[in-house]
Amino acid sequence: MNNSRRPFYRFAMKSLIMLLCAGLLPLVHTGAPAQAAPVVGNQIRPLLINNQYVLFPGKLAPYIEAGKLMVPVRAFAGALGAQLTYDAATKSSTISLLGESVGKLRAGQATAVTKDGSTIALGASPQLRDGVLFAPMNPILTGLKKLKWESMYNALSRHVLIVQGRGDTVLPQAKAWQNVTPFGDVPGERQNPFYPTLLTQSADGKGFRLALSVINASGFVIAGDASSLEFVAVNSQGQAVVRQLPGPSKATPKAGALSFTINVPTAPDYVIFNSRIK
Repeated sequence: MNNSRRPFYRFAMKSLIMLLCAGLLPLVHTGAPAQAAPVVGNQIRPLLINNQYVLFPGKLAPYIEAGKLMVPVRAFAGALGAQLTYDAATKSSTISLLGESVGKLRAGQATAVTKDGSTIALGASPQLRDGVLFAPMNPILTGLKKLKWESMYNALSRHVLIVQGRGDTVLPQAKAWQNVTPFGDVPGERQNPFYPTLLTQSADGKGFRLALSVINASGFVIAGDASSLEFVAVNSQGQAVVRQLPGPSKATPKAGALSFTINVPTAPDYVIFNSRIK
C-alpha cells in the first residue's frame, strides 16, 4: 500500500479554493453541544517552521520519550512538505524530502535507514498510539540532511524548536505558506507575541472545534485591539482552511493567558498558528 502525500506545492491552491468557498471567518461561537469529549494536546516545545508555529491537535500532539521529542510521522511529514510512503511488506514508513529520505520507520524498531543505505540510531523506538505512528524528530531531521533544528527560549523562558533548511535550503512549502499566511513577514517583536500552550479538538456535529490556549510571551503588555491572529488547519489530504481572527479587545498583560476557538469542517493533521501586533 502506498500512502504518498500529495506534493505540498498544491497547498496554496487548495487553501485559496477553500477561502473562496468558505470565506475568512471570525471567531466562531456555536450553541451546538459537543458530541465527543475534547482530545487534549499539550504543545510541549512547539515547532517554529518558516517562522510560524506548527501545532498538532489532540492525539497527534508530540510527547517526550527517552529524552526525545516524538512527533506524529504522517502529520510531521506533511508540515515539512515531505512525502510519506508506506511499505506493507515491512510495515514501515519512509519520509522523503529534497532528494533525501529516512526509511524503515517502524513501531518498536530503534533504527532507520537513510537514502544512501546508512543506518541511524533513533534513540527511542517509534511507537503506535491510538493508531498514530510517532517517531523521534531529531534523528529524522538529521537523516534528511538538508534540514536542521535548534532549541531556543522566548521572553518567558519557554521552549521553541526551530526547524529550517541548512544553508540556503528553503523548505518546499515556504512559498505556498506565504501565499496564505502573510503574518510570517512581520519582523521582530511584533511577530508571534502569543505562545501556544494547549490545543484541544472535539467533534461538534458540524465538523471539529479547536480550542487553543496561549500566553503573552512578548515581554510587554499588548494593548487592546492591537493584535491579530491566524489559523491554517490542514487535513490529511493537504486541504487547508484559513481563519483570521481579531486579537483580544482588552489589554493583555505580560504572561497573560488567553484562549481562542475556531470551527473547521474536517479534522486537521496540523495547525499553523500566527499572531502579530499591528
